[in-house]
Amino acid sequence: MLLETGRPRWRDHLVPAAVILVGVLAVVAVGLGVRASRSAEPVHTQPVVAEVTDAPVAQVPIPLPSPSVSTTPVPVNSIVVEEGGVPDTVDLAAEGKIDWVHWGEAGPYAMERSARGGFAILEGTPDAPRERHTLSPQRFRWTGGTPAAGNSGTTSGVRTCGEGNGFRLSAPATTNPMRLRLYLGVSGATGLLKLKLSSGGKTVTTEMTQRGSSLETAKYTIDYQATKAGKISIEWITDESFAADCGGVALQAATLF
Repeated sequence: MLLETGRPRWRDHLVPAAVILVGVLAVVAVGLGVRASRSAEPVHTQPVVAEVTDAPVAQVPIPLPSPSVSTTPVPVNSIVVEEGGVPDTVDLAAEGKIDWVHWGEAGPYAMERSARGGFAILEGTPDAPRERHTLSPQRFRWTGGTPAAGNSGTTSGVRTCGEGNGFRLSAPATTNPMRLRLYLGVSGATGLLKLKLSSGGKTVTTEMTQRGSSLETAKYTIDYQATKAGKISIEWITDESFAADCGGVALQAATLF
């Protein structure tokens, strides 16, 4: 039986189509398997490297130098006077570390003084009646003196009579505090003590009065300081006399320390 020629049948196309479909499915299956295997692998990511920096340090301000403040007190022209009683015995050498002077042991114009004092305490030229006395209720002693090397205790001194008469002394003054001590007396009069610094400031005064004939004595401690080197001037003057014979002031000793 002869087959008809020139007219294709659907079975003739079925086999090639099936082959092509199988191939496409195989390709798709392989692609899916590759993708699945890739998704199962661990993902390696590029490590992130962070920049390490030190923690910020608080900025501490650097102190600028400031002008120094001096704690040294500025010297002023200052005089402070304190009156007190005289001890029974005064050791002039022990007290007068810088200088000391005693008046009248050898006569009305005699001065016994420290051999090492350098004449720090000075008396001006006497210009009034002057006499030696031995009326002091207290005694004065010293060692290391000149012209008298020592004395175990004397009551001597010098005095003057009449208003306006007296004694004038001086001692060095510096910008450092200094202390001068005067041993003074008055009899039948009012004595006026006047103190003045050559560098300026006020004149400081104080009085002592004795209306009887006995000798009244006192110790005057003078603390002073000057604005520049100079001297302190001391006047011990009879301000008023009550006695007809010899009312006036007396001078025994002085120390500087």
